[in-house]
Amino acid sequence: MSRPSCQRRRGYTLVELLLALALLGVLASVTVPSAMRLFFRSQLTGAMEDVRAQLAGTRVRAIESGLVYQFRFEPEGRYYMSVPFEREIEASDPNATGTGATTGIGKFTRFAGQLPDGFRFVDCCSGSGAIGGELDAAVFGELPNADELANVSWSPPILFYADGSAGDAAFELVDGQAQYVKLQVRGLTGATSVSLIQDRGGS
Repeated sequence: MSRPSCQRRRGYTLVELLLALALLGVLASVTVPSAMRLFFRSQLTGAMEDVRAQLAGTRVRAIESGLVYQFRFEPEGRYYMSVPFEREIEASDPNATGTGATTGIGKFTRFAGQLPDGFRFVDCCSGSGAIGGELDAAVFGELPNADELANVSWSPPILFYADGSAGDAAFELVDGQAQYVKLQVRGLTGATSVSLIQDRGGS
């Protein structure tokens, strides 16, 4: 009776291992940048949607309160806010809630937020003659960081009116990878449109 022959397991040669490593390196060089680009784009999209939601919220606050509301942002910074532009003379809903909400006579809903780290606003379209700057802390009502917000150098106001219209305005939101989107407020409708994500080319 013949004995079964022993089959030796063939190992990998050094050349084969080097080729496999080289192939893995090529795949990583192709897929990792694409994955990172998608990640940064999703981060920018999320930040943009938060800002667009507050622009829409500012329009709603103006309609519901009958007051002119303003949206401002910090050029080359991260802060943005939505507060009444004119003096409040009516009582607000005593059941108002939410981030930055205040209630009572002459107290209407206010909001202040921040972009994530690495993001900034760019005032691309106000023009050199536009007026912005610091605001009195009273503008921010009872927001917990009103004193901090008063020291921010703000953009000129984007105004929203009780009839749903707004002032024409546009600005950009830029991430740390020099990718940006442009948000544009349409005066007639008060709606906000957003551009496709673009690349500044390292500028």
